[in-house]
This record gives sequence, structure tokens and C-alpha cells, in this order.
Amino acid sequence: MSSTVDEKTSKERKTGASPENLETSCFSKEWVLQLNQKEQINHFICLICKQVARNPIEISCSQHQDSNESLIVGANCLKQFLSINSNSCPVQPHNGCLYSPSRVAQLHIGDLQVICPRQFQQDSQTTTQGQQLEEEEGNGKVTCDFKGKVKELNDHLDNSCSLKLFDCWYKPFGCVHACPKQKLQQHLVSNLKLHFDLVVKFVDSLKQTIQLHQVNHFFKSKQRQLQIVIIKIK
Repeated sequence: MSSTVDEKTSKERKTGASPENLETSCFSKEWVLQLNQKEQINHFICLICKQVARNPIEISCSQHQDSNESLIVGANCLKQFLSINSNSCPVQPHNGCLYSPSRVAQLHIGDLQVICPRQFQQDSQTTTQGQQLEEEEGNGKVTCDFKGKVKELNDHLDNSCSLKLFDCWYKPFGCVHACPKQKLQQHLVSNLKLHFDLVVKFVDSLKQTIQLHQVNHFFKSKQRQLQIVIIKIK
């Protein structure tokens, strides 16, 4: 392995370690290994972030044609690396890095079986957070039992995941709470006073804005009248 990549590892570079950020990040190796063996992913580990490559790109520079390693990187990791390192190759420093999408790797990674990444993150909470989660479980903890292929994830997360977060109905008034749909009604009922106060505050602020606008309009009107009088006097 090259010194460039080793240096990134020694600094614990974590680009793309989160399975939840599916639009850009590589996939968390720990998450993928929940339902897969190491042998299934060994050749698809991103050289840069050391996670399972998302949108895998194969490095094909002539300088590395004798390499016995799989020279795969995630598309977003490569983009960031080239931007930071003046288009230098991530395998070893040299200009003119050559690369192309790896269809074989993409097909293999897309067929890996995984659990819901949101459920994985929920299960991976720290001990302190775990105590809170135990209390929530007694009140009807929301879980997601999805098990499917990586290529099915986006549809699941967007359309059917029970852990998908929804904003509070009172977000336009200042409530920043977000929770699974099943918990939203409970939040609305248990925070009636908070939401009422937010609406009152919003209305008061709106009144002040209107009054300020009216005052400004009044003074501008008087200013125009004064200018007309001055012109007539002259």
C-alpha cells in the first residue's frame, strides 16, 4: 500500500464512514458486515476511507498495473482527494491519475444484503444514549426490520422506512423537533403549550413587522410631502 494512503489512514480519515449519508459517503464496513462475510467485501474497500466503496471507481494508472491489490475508491472520496491533492493519484503521488467506474464492483456491492442503516445507527448508540433508548422502548420504541440489497436502499429510505424522520407541523413557527411518523402525534399532544407559545411569539413578531412597515411608510409619505412643500417654496 502506498505511503499516501497510509498517511490518510494514520490520521484516521473518516470520509464516508456513515451508512446514512447514502448520497455521497462510502458504506460503513461495520454496517455491511452485519449480514456479510469479510471475504465478500475485501476487494471493494475504498483505498481512501477504508469503507465499502459507494459508486466504486477503479484506478487504472499504468504505474500500478503490476499491483496485486484491488485499486477501488468511492466516487466521492476520489473527488475530494483529487481536489485536496491537486489531482495526484491516491495510490501513490503522481500526476495524470487515470480512473473509470467499475461496473463489476458496482453490481457486486449493489447485491450485498444489508439491514436498515437507520436501525443500525440506532442500535449503535453509546451506553448513555442507550439508557434513554431503553426508556423509549418502554413507551413503544420505533424500529425498522428492513433486510434487503444495497441497491434497494434509496427506495426503502425514501418511501417505507419506519425510522424516517418527519418535521413537526409547527416547524414554520420555530419547533425544531423531528421524529418517526409514529411518534409525531405523541409529540404534538405532549407539547401543546410549547407550540401555542411559538405561534403567539410568531404572531407578535409579525405584528411588530407590520407596525414597523406602517411606520416606515408613514415617514416616507411625510418625507415626500415635505419635499413637495420645499419645492413649492423655492
